[in-house]
Amino acid sequence: MADESEFDAAVDAEGGERALLDRDRTLAWELYDADPEHPRIAALAGSVLERAPEMTGMVILTALHREALGEVAEARRLLQELVGRRDRQYVNALKHLRDLEYSDRNYAEALRLSEIVLREQPDAGWIEWMELGSATVFVRSPEAGWRIIDEAVERCARTDPDAYADALGQRALRFLATGAPPERFGPAAEEAIAADPAELVLTVSLGFAYLFDYRAEEAEDLFLRVLRETPTDGIAQAGLRVSRGFLEPLRNGTHTMDDHRAAGSGELAWRMMCDYMFDTTLAQALAALDAVMPADLEASLRAPLSEDAALSADGDADLLSWHDGQSRTGAGLWGMGETFRLLSGAEVSALEAAIERDPDAYPEWGGDDAYFSIIATDDDGTAYFTGVARRLYARRAGIEDRLIAPSLADWAWDRAVGFGWPDPRPGRA
Repeated sequence: MADESEFDAAVDAEGGERALLDRDRTLAWELYDADPEHPRIAALAGSVLERAPEMTGMVILTALHREALGEVAEARRLLQELVGRRDRQYVNALKHLRDLEYSDRNYAEALRLSEIVLREQPDAGWIEWMELGSATVFVRSPEAGWRIIDEAVERCARTDPDAYADALGQRALRFLATGAPPERFGPAAEEAIAADPAELVLTVSLGFAYLFDYRAEEAEDLFLRVLRETPTDGIAQAGLRVSRGFLEPLRNGTHTMDDHRAAGSGELAWRMMCDYMFDTTLAQALAALDAVMPADLEASLRAPLSEDAALSADGDADLLSWHDGQSRTGAGLWGMGETFRLLSGAEVSALEAAIERDPDAYPEWGGDDAYFSIIATDDDGTAYFTGVARRLYARRAGIEDRLIAPSLADWAWDRAVGFGWPDPRPGRA
């Protein structure tokens, strides 16, 4: 009888310990779900691993916690070590490592890990194919990646129809996050919103896609719908202002939609939304450029104008309030493979006065340049200006205008990235 009692006690002790382990493991995950940075997460996970080293799901939890704290290198190390063990958490560790690399913009590694996951799980669900498509956008081809995401939606319809609305939403969000053009994003967002009208981020973004397509009344309706749900939504508020900026001149009879098309207003609206949503405005680009600009280039730039002076000056007010032009010594320092010197407000005024005084001497400026703003020169007959839709062009007499960048913000980001700043624009590797 004594032997049986000892055995029963051992079983009870083992069961009790298992219950404590399960309690601590569950509590650790619940804390993570509530607050990924909670200080007790690491202690609980470490305690479980110390008592039961085989519970390596706690390694994944610790890595997620470290990543939430901004300790990406440590999170990566933990996940890589767990992958190397090839235990029962192998595929889960691969997936979390893939997600970490994607978030850290290591797209080539994220793609490699995505492919390993799919080899390990030939019957993997549609979401794993979407992960593959998202990484493919950056590493191989945007079109190829977006096609894989489309195919993932079709896979969901065949294999997991109950999740179809989720797949439609995921596709539209991934198109938006990877820089898909509005022509591709718009139809995907329409399908997603039809399946789930509560998708407010997609509804706002679709409103701007409608503005891009000059469907201003439909855009206004979408922004109003969002603002009824969330009156403080800043992007929806901006979208409503822009859509009414389209519509009021039409309703007053002072403009036509063709006037908006001529000005590139739809393209401007879409770009404004992207810059606001992804923190890629011109002001943010110039701040990044300040942080990485070579010293000799910085020394060639003049002091800024005050905000009031910049707004009243000829030229681009945002640039002039950053720097009021540049000396000739810095014209070849932008990393563009050509000379490019920012003009001061006074220089722009002088050039515009000369064009107005003697238009025959400047035949390249003889058209309707109502939307143009001169910003720079090569001091050899080429002027750089923002034109329709605020695209940046180079103009020289007798030569067709040459596109330099889709916008001043893109030009500034290109310069900052060239000097070493990471590129924040969606769809850029």
